[in-house]
Amino acid sequence: MDAVFDAHYRIIQDSFAQAGVWLDVAYTPNGDVDYIYEQGRLLVAEPDANLRPLTEILRGARVIEQTAGMAIVSIDDLQDGYLSVPDALALVDSHFHTNIPPGGTPGVSPNHLFHVERLCSAIEPEVPSGHPRPWPPPREPATDERPVRIGLVDTGLIKPLDPMLTWLSGVDGETDPLGPVLPGDLRLIPPFAGHGTFVAGVARCMAPQSEIFVGNELDTSGAQLESKIVQKIEQLIADFHPAIINVSSGAYTRNDWAPIAFEGFAERHPDLTVVAAAGNDSLDRPLFPAALEYVISVGALGPDQMHTAWFSNYGRWVDVYALGEGVINAFTVGQYRYHEPPKQPARQNFLNPIALWAGTSFSAPMVTGMIASRMGRSGESSKEAAQALLSEAERNSIDGVGPALLITPPTHA
Repeated sequence: MDAVFDAHYRIIQDSFAQAGVWLDVAYTPNGDVDYIYEQGRLLVAEPDANLRPLTEILRGARVIEQTAGMAIVSIDDLQDGYLSVPDALALVDSHFHTNIPPGGTPGVSPNHLFHVERLCSAIEPEVPSGHPRPWPPPREPATDERPVRIGLVDTGLIKPLDPMLTWLSGVDGETDPLGPVLPGDLRLIPPFAGHGTFVAGVARCMAPQSEIFVGNELDTSGAQLESKIVQKIEQLIADFHPAIINVSSGAYTRNDWAPIAFEGFAERHPDLTVVAAAGNDSLDRPLFPAALEYVISVGALGPDQMHTAWFSNYGRWVDVYALGEGVINAFTVGQYRYHEPPKQPARQNFLNPIALWAGTSFSAPMVTGMIASRMGRSGESSKEAAQALLSEAERNSIDGVGPALLITPPTHA
């Protein structure tokens, strides 16, 4: 593990352990992190067809839950002795997983961990210099622009919203809790807190007439298990009926196969547009759900909007790039303790509810907001508006980067 990954993984690992869930890391042969998973658990697609042969291979495996077309199976008490999840799947592969291409869906998989990109954004939040105001600034809505509903799959919304955050007026969501009051009367800002609030601010600046609900699907230090996240997304859809879903989180998966939990999602919601962050590891490796065919995957541009941001993932699976560095938007008042080097363990007082942040987490809601704004002005469906913007991005394609949606004209040196 590198120092940044290690710092954030330990926070998430400890949070899940407090809830009785044990995480582990699978490594590639050269020692790089491959994926994060729940110990002792497998996910099984199409249980009616796959459970019997699985239990013949892994004797003693037992179903502990069936939900959304998949089964969660415990391998804690196998008759032939303990196997880790990677070892159990290696045994299963020859029976289940033949000729599955990258991006295909396996019959059996780990219960992957989905998390805010790189177990954090590209950087931790910072206090912006000068007079705090959002950048990019809120757009002026058209006089006849209709509201469009956006659902954010995130860490929730910090409540109550500070009156200074006028552009978030009317935004609602599940609560993103802060820590206790510290000496000096500032609240502790836990790691990953405020992420959903910042994402909501970015989307609202792009689509000021939008109706936004911020879910707290990533309720365990900015992370959630694959077996739970789709259930929570389905609940958000049922309760709020959004036209667009923004997912500023993701997971690397075993063999780069599609996560079982998302199987059938597009068929269940054919009119829903999903936008997702491409990740902050400077890799061309696909991150899910961004890399799913029906999802609009968003990479990050640097402040000049002429180059890829230093952290952004990239590759043919990334559909479009938008500003993701030097972004300023809604946060909270309180004290934040840095967790990654070189700032660890410095503390920063946020005396205004505004932060400077960077990551594809914030490029994604820019695109989400652009889609919603176009829908509100044109009367197009989310699919029609998204396709029109992707066509515009192709026309704005940046050499060496790819299709791009520009917030402002690019700054030339």
